Amino acid sequence: MSPSAHPHYVTDDTIPPVTDREIAPARRGRLSSRVRAFLPQELMAQWARRTHRPSTPSRRLVPAAQVTRERLGGTPVTWIRRDLAGAGALIHLHGGSYVHGENATTWDWLAEVQRRTGAAAAMVHYRMPPAHPYPYALDDTLDALQAMVRETTVREGRWVLSGDSAGAGLALATAVALRDGGLELPRALVLTSPWVDLTGTDPLRPVQQEREPAMLAQNLQRAARVYAGSLDESDPRVSPLFADLRGLPPVHLLAGDRDLLLGDSRRLRDALVAAGVDVEYVEVPGGVHNHPFLPGGASVQYARRAQIEAVRGHLGLCEAPLTFPLPGGAEGH
Repeated sequence: MSPSAHPHYVTDDTIPPVTDREIAPARRGRLSSRVRAFLPQELMAQWARRTHRPSTPSRRLVPAAQVTRERLGGTPVTWIRRDLAGAGALIHLHGGSYVHGENATTWDWLAEVQRRTGAAAAMVHYRMPPAHPYPYALDDTLDALQAMVRETTVREGRWVLSGDSAGAGLALATAVALRDGGLELPRALVLTSPWVDLTGTDPLRPVQQEREPAMLAQNLQRAARVYAGSLDESDPRVSPLFADLRGLPPVHLLAGDRDLLLGDSRRLRDALVAAGVDVEYVEVPGGVHNHPFLPGGASVQYARRAQIEAVRGHLGLCEAPLTFPLPGGAEGH
């Protein structure tokens, strides 16, 4: 390990136990995953394209007056509280196996993090396969970020790049591209259940498939082939686990130990530490893929709070009491 790296691993006894009620929404996704596994490619593509139109958070989550849409570098970006971007901004890249757009759970997470940090939050609506395989998603993200920097929408050292699942892999690939280009890097990366190896050769994958309540490995590999386009799935540009990770900003990395992609998270953690990158790693016992994006419960709120505190800390935002609604109307702290 490089002496400059400062890994911090959260221990199991600090994390509330996961309940069946918390992961019930993930289990309900199992049927949808099984149906997709047997769809012909063209029907899969039609299903995916229905999610490609940029969305906005519901008014239940965010008042309409706080939501704005603009094109930055030609890429649509939806903001929550853009007026706060000078003080700090969280720029998010959604998951969806690179082929599906953001959904209500993505917005719920982003709106919560925005409220609790006091930073602006932005969703980058990058283009997706099958019409737009690699490099469209990466190029769109880079174009949007460079426009934010160029137009001083965000200030140096005052923005964090986050991503979930495929979006977390895209965030890592984006940081590598920014570093390689000598461009401004985010203050930190906040990654949830990252998909950073598209080859499907992770030795932990078969074990995790037995524990994962919703995702199917065969669906991931179909999406990987479509996203990679002309590249081999092992190319670091689409599988950033294999990239040179030296010189990247600090990383907050969160996974669940029932996640199909747990092996990606653990290998990325180890690769970042070996590259001398500061890492905070949280692994939720009993947690599933994208655990902080579930609707609620003590372990979900613990995971969100860990991410919120990471964003606050890296952006230097003043702390405020964190309270989260729990079942029955009580609040957790």
